[in-house]
Amino acid sequence: MYMILQLYKEKYLDDVMMALAEAGIENTIVLSGESLSHKMAFSMPLFAGFRKTIGAEKGYANIILAIADEEQIDFMLQELKKSDVNFVDDGIGKIVLLPIHKII
Repeated sequence: MYMILQLYKEKYLDDVMMALAEAGIENTIVLSGESLSHKMAFSMPLFAGFRKTIGAEKGYANIILAIADEEQIDFMLQELKKSDVNFVDDGIGKIVLLPIHKII
């Protein structure tokens, strides 16, 4: 499976990276960025009125890309729970899994 993990809260980045390592998910790529709504509100004058409702923290986003088995991802989520990080229920991010047909 190809994993695309969207992380919305920067304070959990170290926890997520440690859980990935514990699960044996290697060769990951971490991309940093900001959400589209935050970018629009703070870079485009037309949307400046939304600045107060968007807030500062919601602009943060990390994308973590990796090839992993479903079992590894489940293990990673269990490791996060052991560290009192409930990735799914606390809205820390989202994980998308895509099937891989061929790796070259």
